[in-house]
Amino acid sequence: MELYSIIKERRSLLGLTQQDLADYTELSLRIIKNIESGKGNPSLKTLTKIADILGVELILKIKDKER
Repeated sequence: MELYSIIKERRSLLGLTQQDLADYTELSLRIIKNIESGKGNPSLKTLTKIADILGVELILKIKDKER
């Protein structure tokens, strides 16, 4: 499942609108819409804000290019 799908699904499950999520995270509605449509390229800071509000854990994997 793609990141944008997870965010949209979790937001819907919690009964939040995109505007609610924008308000709670202090991000613009445009940013939320772009992320949920798969068009956005959110920063780690932005993803952390969203994860905190949605009650999900953000886990990053770093790949070693030499492998």
